[in-house]
Amino acid sequence: CEYDQQVKHYPEKRGIVHNEILLPANAPPEYADRNTLWNAAEAVEKQWNSQLARRWVLSIPREIPPDQYAALVRDFCRQQFVSNVSHELKTPLSSVKVLSESILLQEDVPKEMYVEFLHDITSEVDRMTAIINDLLTLVKLDQKEIPLNFKETNLTQMMTDIIKRLQPMADAKHISLQWDASKEIHAEADEMKLSLAISNLVDNAVKYTPEEGTVKVSLDADHQNVFISVADTGIGIPEDEVNRIFERFYRVDKTRDRETGGTGLGLSITHSTIMMHKGSIKVNSKEEEGTTILVRIPLKQPTTHG
Repeated sequence: CEYDQQVKHYPEKRGIVHNEILLPANAPPEYADRNTLWNAAEAVEKQWNSQLARRWVLSIPREIPPDQYAALVRDFCRQQFVSNVSHELKTPLSSVKVLSESILLQEDVPKEMYVEFLHDITSEVDRMTAIINDLLTLVKLDQKEIPLNFKETNLTQMMTDIIKRLQPMADAKHISLQWDASKEIHAEADEMKLSLAISNLVDNAVKYTPEEGTVKVSLDADHQNVFISVADTGIGIPEDEVNRIFERFYRVDKTRDRETGGTGLGLSITHSTIMMHKGSIKVNSKEEEGTTILVRIPLKQPTTHG
């Protein structure tokens, strides 16, 4: 195939200069001049809340009709996401295979070793189950299959309960988990889903803060919005990674995340839940100094919750 045109992936907007769609020489000029194909790609990215790999090239063959370009791009993007899911499940599956073969290939294996290996296998199965459950939750949230049950919620009590649940984890690492609420605050929210979303933030803060560190959680409100802040003295996030932490399966450090038992989906669930509450979430972070995440949701939800 011949290629004489390139469409780059908004380098001025996203700092990505390696992603390209290559068009054949016989492509109509408008496909190089407009964002039609990138709109198709970004539609899939928004659907899955998952940015594609940093470096990729999609070459469209000469024989593909121009009216099928957008469909080809959408299929490519979906394949990228499926590839990510497959990769995430492949690691624990490989571990299960290695552990089971280790037992089968040895003779006279002590009972203690059987028990140890079976515990490890169970942990890997639990990890796969967690990935699949989180993924199903995200898909249902995207497709609005999980309706939000908005009602007047005592957020101060909800946050207090979250802190109590996570206090033992902080104590185990000698982390000072500080909780500050200037007043009792009520808002229209789905308490169960919002509680899970905020729990994910506090849980992450504790996990990625070294021993003897500090995690500060605060709740405040003005006449229109509720503000929840989670600040830690943890490992921080590189500046060029901050905007990607809510993408599905994206991890700043895969090794750290495996060690802490994460699925790579918790922050995506948090992001989707906050968006469904018509809110926003902002991240400020500096490596080796810590991270602050600020969540804003309105006190009153719009009349239509769609």
